[in-house]
Amino acid sequence: MRTLLITAPLLFVTLAANFCQALELQLGLPFRENMILQREIDLPIWGTAKAGSTLTVLFDGQVKHANTGKDGKWRVTLDPLKAVKLASPNAKPVGKTLTVVAKHGGKTSSIKLGNLVVGDVWLCAGQSNIAGKLKGNGTYQGELADYPGFRHWTPTDEGGWTICTPSREGAGEFKKTAFYFGRDVYRESLIPIGLVTSAVGGSNIESWLNAEPHETGKNYTKLIEPFVGLGIRGMVWYQGESNANKGTPYRPLLTSLIQGYRKAWGQGDFPFYFVQLPGYGQPSNELDERRTGWPALRQDQLETLSIKNTGMAVTIDIGDKSVHPPNKVDTGKRLARLALYNDYGHKSQMPSGPLYVSHTIDGAKVRVKFQFGQGLMLADKQGINPPTKSQQRFLYCVSLKGVDGHWHPAEGCIEGGELIITSKAVVQPVAARYAYVSNPDGPLLYNKDGLPASPFETSGTRK
Repeated sequence: MRTLLITAPLLFVTLAANFCQALELQLGLPFRENMILQREIDLPIWGTAKAGSTLTVLFDGQVKHANTGKDGKWRVTLDPLKAVKLASPNAKPVGKTLTVVAKHGGKTSSIKLGNLVVGDVWLCAGQSNIAGKLKGNGTYQGELADYPGFRHWTPTDEGGWTICTPSREGAGEFKKTAFYFGRDVYRESLIPIGLVTSAVGGSNIESWLNAEPHETGKNYTKLIEPFVGLGIRGMVWYQGESNANKGTPYRPLLTSLIQGYRKAWGQGDFPFYFVQLPGYGQPSNELDERRTGWPALRQDQLETLSIKNTGMAVTIDIGDKSVHPPNKVDTGKRLARLALYNDYGHKSQMPSGPLYVSHTIDGAKVRVKFQFGQGLMLADKQGINPPTKSQQRFLYCVSLKGVDGHWHPAEGCIEGGELIITSKAVVQPVAARYAYVSNPDGPLLYNKDGLPASPFETSGTRK
């Protein structure tokens, strides 16, 4: 028997030796050197070989068998595996070898993949703000990222999974927001973390859909479908810029994406965390009475939180005049807070900034209540520094809708755990908005953990 090391970057890992070509033994797309395997689930491993072959898969003491049919496909399921527990983020996990042996007509060929470790895998997808490499980001912090158990792979990369070493060839190859998300989860959980990133700059959400009644999108077909079924812990999504001005409600599309991916993976309602669009353009509180554009899409994102096991990272305070805000550090850290709180038992810190829950109309006042609103404060934020409490007493990025059907400038102040909104122009308010502009002019509303409140409109679902 002859053993070959697999490094080819094609849809299926292809063997070079003639006798392996004869048996056509291949492993599925994501199975490569240095891979992170998902812990604590029935774990599928798949590939292809010559029709009629018998397959044996060996990993960590487990031995599984399969046969190929006429289509040459094979698949085995490993029993749930325990994650490696790391002594520190810099500790090197002991990798193990996955061996696949194919036999047919007296011939035998095999594949061995080395340095595989068990931990959690997160799928990260969307458009340009999660697509660019970390080494191209102005806030690059890869120099200190010596994390042997933190790894990254994308279907378009050549070679295997990239290990996070303190270099531009290591950490620098990771994708912006995904890196800061995964880094914090890795450092806090102390288990191996793998990131799988499929993202395309400028792509709309329709191109990623896979569920009826929508047509399956080209990016789903090319960049997701080839590894559907790979064991994952959950998903991170950062997209919406390309849909913000289309005039089509975003909530049904995001709902379809979440439900469609969960159905395709067959792992139940796995965690799905997404980024609410940041501020965009020149800061201004000038009113726009329409329900369109970036503010309306943020409202749709907020309302999508009604879906089970979802979370939203609010980024209204870290926007930019450009569609590509440079601060991906806070974006990733806020996504990590959601995962750490919900999936890793870290309950000491709030997972989110204040989220609108309900309101009451008290004469000319609108009183707003929040989830995660403990310690409400007005604050300003600069760069990646923590927000600083503002000396201002009032919010000016708020507005009230009167019985005349129009929105009017208003003022907001904090009373206890509530936001109180009033306007000299509105005696009988019927609805309220907070930060319902493209890029609000501060100060903004935060909780005691320094996390920003989500923009909201109290009148509910966009029609």
